[in-house]
Amino acid sequence: MKFEPSDFSTDKYRCVNVINFRDRDPVIILVSETCDPPYYRVVDGTMQMCYLSYSEAVEYCRQSGYIAQK
Repeated sequence: MKFEPSDFSTDKYRCVNVINFRDRDPVIILVSETCDPPYYRVVDGTMQMCYLSYSEAVEYCRQSGYIAQK
């Protein structure tokens, strides 16, 4: 099953990226809708990490092997 960002958006968080895997749960990146400044949450099924920028959240995903290195 392939998930879309809209599958995880709520009134407090908007999902900005879903990393789908064939054999395990997806990893999602959410941005807060109610905080100023907004923060980004990466949820990987077992952990949740918070970052002040989208680029920091993406870098965490790269370092964790969720996104292929260029």
